[in-house]
Amino acid sequence: MDLIKKGTRILCLSPHPDDVEFGLGATLSKYRGDYEGRLVVFSDRSRSRGEVNNDRDQISAAKAIGFHEEDVKFVDQLGYGVERLPNRFFAMDENRDAIRMVVTRLTNEFKPDIIFVPSLKETMQDHQAIAEEVVRVIRGKATILGYEVPKHHRFFRPQVFVNISDEDIKAKMTALSAFSEFTTTYYFQEDVIKSQARLRALDAGYFGYAEAFELYGMFIS
Repeated sequence: MDLIKKGTRILCLSPHPDDVEFGLGATLSKYRGDYEGRLVVFSDRSRSRGEVNNDRDQISAAKAIGFHEEDVKFVDQLGYGVERLPNRFFAMDENRDAIRMVVTRLTNEFKPDIIFVPSLKETMQDHQAIAEEVVRVIRGKATILGYEVPKHHRFFRPQVFVNISDEDIKAKMTALSAFSEFTTTYYFQEDVIKSQARLRALDAGYFGYAEAFELYGMFIS
């Protein structure tokens, strides 16, 4: 059974650059050409880490796993009047209001079949805020799946598993290597990515590689 069928409309929400690539880069590569996708990033790391290439790198990374350049946007490029959110402050009331407005407009305009968000159980407050607000406002308009990002997970309990190949992992690594700043940390290493994929395949009961997701709501039209 394919998670993403031909013509599926998917909306991938990324709190920061690289979150989507970590969470479902191999899955997106597996189904490249089958989906109509939008990838929206809510913040950059220009202030928190002094990174200057986030826009360029995010487009390169997304293209490596199947997105068209025009379908990759930071939130301030959507024309909604919302600025990029400050890192570590997504959970503030005014930023939650902005997240809800963006998610509502994106959903009404794009009409996705599946929305990918960070896990509700994330320990990183920005990630958690995005997931909570999507679950709060979507209410039966799309299937919602929570993806796994290294470092910030403690209680990830997936119910959905996607079998991925070595080629899919290579595409994921190509996407992650497109980020030219702050990529020397351990969780960017290929053996870490493969080990995580092996573990998720083991969780699903087979030998191989997998990416995994938490299911927060399924909508079948």
